Amino acid sequence: MKHRRTLLLSVLLTLAMPAFAQPVCAPRYPPPTTVAAMFDMAAITADALDALPDVEVAIAARGGQDLSKYGLRHSHLAFLVRNDQGGWDVVHLLNRCKTDSSDLYREGLVNLVGESSITTDLRVGIPTPAVRAALKPLLTGAATQARALHQPRYSMLAYPGSNEFQNSNQWILEVTAAAMAQAEDGTTLGNRNDALAWLSRKGYLPTRMHIGIGKRLGARFFADNVAVSDHPASERISGNYSVVTVESTFDFLHRSGALERELSIPHQTPVPAVAGASVQTPVQ
Repeated sequence: MKHRRTLLLSVLLTLAMPAFAQPVCAPRYPPPTTVAAMFDMAAITADALDALPDVEVAIAARGGQDLSKYGLRHSHLAFLVRNDQGGWDVVHLLNRCKTDSSDLYREGLVNLVGESSITTDLRVGIPTPAVRAALKPLLTGAATQARALHQPRYSMLAYPGSNEFQNSNQWILEVTAAAMAQAEDGTTLGNRNDALAWLSRKGYLPTRMHIGIGKRLGARFFADNVAVSDHPASERISGNYSVVTVESTFDFLHRSGALERELSIPHQTPVPAVAGASVQTPVQ
């Protein structure tokens, strides 16, 4: 496919300072068949978006963390932004190495689909023209407003009504809310308090996830990237936590009329290597 060569040259760039993130955890190297499926899915995604010439911004959801016990298929949201060369950048919030902090990254499509490309479809939402027009300047150039909506203190279970922590889906939701407000009546949501208040007024409903006492205690004592101190006492006692998820975000965008359509990019079945054939993997 025409994007495969471009994808091979994609590098990991960050929106936040410093210019390159320096995670200290050990890198993971998928088997060659999985790497091939990742590049195939990324190329198919780029081709599908290129077939929509007026679209320069989309919202994508991948698999990754297994949330099936909560009835959730996808776990991570990201923006897909057409760059000046006509390719597609992924702009999203990542919590590297399961620390208690996050950064904003701009990277290639292969990085987004990852190993979930062999198990889960990629869910792609196409915003309305007005929302797309407001989103594009938020995510390019200095991206000042999008940065202002980033809270580096990370928690997977960040409470949607508090600005104390933030998870990756929450940043996507809040930046999209800023674009929606701009498109609706020119309102500028310049900080997280403004964005959270706007989402509350517009009726955003988070997902309620029940987490048993054993897992809650384990996360409390052993997981740096999980905190629940921002949740109301009633949720901490019951274990029923309000969380921004892929599904709750897409549901809100559909109810609000902010999405024009959806695409589904099917997952790829790894092809076994032919005996005696050499397989090249990208330089990390």
